[in-house]
Amino acid sequence: MPEFIENSATDFVELRIEQATMLKKRVGGSCLIVQFLISYTAAIMYFVSGPDIATLWLASGTAMVVVTFLYAKLKAPEGITRENHGSYLVGHTIVSALTGIVWGAVAIYQTDFRLEYTVFTGCLLVSSITMGGILPSSAYRPGYIALAIFAVPPFSAFLMINAPAPFGLVGFAMMIYFAFAMFLSARVEIETRDTISARQKKALTERVIGQNKTIQKASEEKTRFLAATGHDLSQPLQSQGFFMQALRDTLEKPEQIALLDQVQDSWRAQKELLQGIVDVSRIDSGAIVPKPVMVDMADLCEKLASEFLSDNSARIELVADFENIQSVTDPVLFARIIRNILSNARKFVTLGGTVKFSLRHVDDHALVEISDNGPGIHSDNLDRIFDEYVQLDAVSGNNPKGLGLGLAIVRRLCRLLAIEMTLHSEPGVGTRFTFALPVTTSDRILKNHDLSAIKRFDMSPLVVIVDDDESVLVSMTQLLSTWNCQVISATNQDDAVQLVSRTSAVPALLIIDQQLGNDQYGLELIESLREEVNETVPAILMSGQMGRIDIDQARADIEFLHKPVEPDEIWAILDRIIAPPPKPDISEG
Repeated sequence: MPEFIENSATDFVELRIEQATMLKKRVGGSCLIVQFLISYTAAIMYFVSGPDIATLWLASGTAMVVVTFLYAKLKAPEGITRENHGSYLVGHTIVSALTGIVWGAVAIYQTDFRLEYTVFTGCLLVSSITMGGILPSSAYRPGYIALAIFAVPPFSAFLMINAPAPFGLVGFAMMIYFAFAMFLSARVEIETRDTISARQKKALTERVIGQNKTIQKASEEKTRFLAATGHDLSQPLQSQGFFMQALRDTLEKPEQIALLDQVQDSWRAQKELLQGIVDVSRIDSGAIVPKPVMVDMADLCEKLASEFLSDNSARIELVADFENIQSVTDPVLFARIIRNILSNARKFVTLGGTVKFSLRHVDDHALVEISDNGPGIHSDNLDRIFDEYVQLDAVSGNNPKGLGLGLAIVRRLCRLLAIEMTLHSEPGVGTRFTFALPVTTSDRILKNHDLSAIKRFDMSPLVVIVDDDESVLVSMTQLLSTWNCQVISATNQDDAVQLVSRTSAVPALLIIDQQLGNDQYGLELIESLREEVNETVPAILMSGQMGRIDIDQARADIEFLHKPVEPDEIWAILDRIIAPPPKPDISEG
């Protein structure tokens, strides 16, 4: 609740700053219009009331125009800021009140009930000066209220009290005009606020798009840098490996061989660190694309167990138990997952400890389980260990400390391969990783691949999101931005239509909530947005009450999704929309 109040206060301040800026910017044009009114009414007074009253009116009215102009120019000469906007608006309101007093006083002073035209001249004065506040260009209602209150009601009261019949009715009519003007000015204030809000949201959207482009550029530059760095560093590391192996064949003393073992351990750690950094970058950028095939899981696990035993410098017992199971996955990427987990077990299990590596068939899944009797992991660290560069102290002193990227890569690869990973660990007991792979037929290979390959779109499609729930709006905007989408977001129908009308691009997809509040509905908004761009834009209609939607009356190209909506569903629909049509087979016909 305090955060909501703080955000509302911030929005109000931004509105007032914008209004003050508009007043200061428009003062020249406003003064010219008012001066024209003064001159033209002075000419009328010259013929109706005489030159003295006309001169008085011309001088007093022009003086207030000069005061208004000088105030706008001299007050806040450096421009409107968060610090000075309040005092500027207060001063503007005072000047407006003084202007209203002058106009109302002259209207009363020039009125002579013996000359009927002077009554109507007075009405012309007070109505013309207050007309600007009910026009669409009106910027600041409190200033208009101060002006109107000191101009219209005093003149109206003067007529109703002092004027003979039927001029008293004119005073009553002026009060009706005053009430009507107050009502219209309130509507104008709302429209002005909505216009300013829409402009600010458009500017914010443009900044977000610009930031997304900057982030995308930085990410691409980082990827290129890491790719170049990986290439340049892998070459000497590869050479070093061959040189060290050649050197080993020439060594005879045990202490020399032991020293070379330490050098090789450091070299191997450098190679793994470099590979980890490059792999994280490649996975995040979408450069690694899984290639799922039917895999003999038992054969793959046996090969990985052999690798562990051949490089088991800590002499840890490995208990392996593999059932004959086939599953659909990418064997190279899955092997990387298992190698990282076995490497972690070697690092944290003490000399003489045990690692259990098993594969079994449970329901419709192949379960790969790796457990150890090492020190275990405290519950506070269970989530942290999957973050980049987070490391726990290794038990075995024979394993150099790394960058903490092994488990970060494991989590990313599991997401990429749609593998369900679970972790159970108890301090002093040990740790167990379990990986569940679906045992499926080959017709699901492409489907699994598609769901696991969610990545950024190359075309930066424009997506319009409308939902009256701020948290839903923000989360979806952020999610689609990470997919390289341009996003227009709004909480109501008016803002959505206005924002779309201000962009020349045609949206690729509309994501609309059905119930928007204030008797606004998603189906109607979809129709309005399609009419605005003059195209049948594909749309997603979300709702928690889908049973109340008349699907038969809905227009074409609308997907109905029931909340909560999975990101995969949104991505799949958008991917299908922007995917290029298949090329015709020229061999046919």
